[in-house]
This record gives sequence, C-alpha cells and structure tokens, in this order.
Amino acid sequence: MSKRNVIDFLRTSAARPELLASLKVRGKAEVLKVAADLGMPFSEAEFDSLIWGLEARLAARRGEAFDNRFSLWTTMWGQYYLEYLVVDMVPSLAEPEIEAALHEGGA
Repeated sequence: MSKRNVIDFLRTSAARPELLASLKVRGKAEVLKVAADLGMPFSEAEFDSLIWGLEARLAARRGEAFDNRFSLWTTMWGQYYLEYLVVDMVPSLAEPEIEAALHEGGA
C-alpha cells in the first residue's frame, strides 16, 4: 500500500468524472475498495495522514492556520469531501508540496 496511490487515485478520479460522481456519495470503506480494485490500494491511515498533511501545507502556503477557520473549508460547502479533494485541493498544490508530503513519515 502506498500514499502515492492516494494521489494517483485522486488524479484518476479527476480525469474520470463518472468515477468521481459515483464515489463522492460513498463511504470511505467503499472508496478504499474501489481504489484497490483499480490497482491503487491504500489504507485509511495512509489516506488520512497524507490528506491532513497536504491540507496543512496548503494552509501554511496561504499564511493561514490549519484550524476550524481555514478559508478553504468554505470551498467545501455544497460539495462532498472527496469532490473537494479532487477538484479543489490537489490541483491547488504544487508538485514539490505533494512530493514532500508523500515522503513525510515514509511514502
């Protein structure tokens, strides 16, 4: 399993709108299963630690605290969390930020 698979999976979901539309309403366990079925397995712990790390990096770059007042939380309103990650968060990050987060604590 791999944190890199998380990024690959989110990018695959961005490139396949029908996949994202299907997954955005599913629970995390179902999303993990679909990712594994697509050949991109990752654990819930890998997903959570990577995503929180990426969100914290994005907040830091924006000069904001990563807390309940982080301005991107308002971007999420009207979206499912997976949709927010695929459409807003991952594309907002530079490749070096993603790579750095992938290597925190081992990829």
